[in-house]
Amino acid sequence: MTGRVTFIIAVVWMVLTIPGYILSKKIRYISYLYPIINAVIAGMTIASYYIIQSIEADILDCHIFGFILFMVFNYGIIIITSKRKQISLINIILSIIGGLAAIYLWTVISVSLGSHLLFLIIIYLCFFIALYLNKQKDSNYLTIVNFASVIMFGGVFLLVLILITEGEGIEILDMSWWKDRKKTR
Repeated sequence: MTGRVTFIIAVVWMVLTIPGYILSKKIRYISYLYPIINAVIAGMTIASYYIIQSIEADILDCHIFGFILFMVFNYGIIIITSKRKQISLINIILSIIGGLAAIYLWTVISVSLGSHLLFLIIIYLCFFIALYLNKQKDSNYLTIVNFASVIMFGGVFLLVLILITEGEGIEILDMSWWKDRKKTR
């Protein structure tokens, strides 16, 4: 598929993701499938960035493996210590710092390496934001993963939208029309 087609699929899924999330909370079988669909389409969204911008993506399996190990390790610590909020907050702060370092790598050293790490950090950050925002103490892991997949897909989509449109795509989020509508009432 071309980069534009994969990005259009991402735009369509962005519209469908909230109804999908609501259905995943009500229908158990969808709750197993929903985060997988979000992950696949987030991957397609990231791929659309590399295709549209004609960036040669290096195969960086060791980063992905390290990312998975780090996430499992942190989640294990949360389970053992029951300090979900504190550990999530620490990981959010570390993710922001890591994101800034990845942006530096991206702009100064390697577009491929920096962007790859930034996408991984966005996914990691979104998982811990979902964990931090989860209000239930003994929440089902599947519920957390579903919520995290919504935030993760939204974060990846927003980043790719900004990158592809060179910042102009963020105007979609301009909600001044909503304020203007309220003033006329």
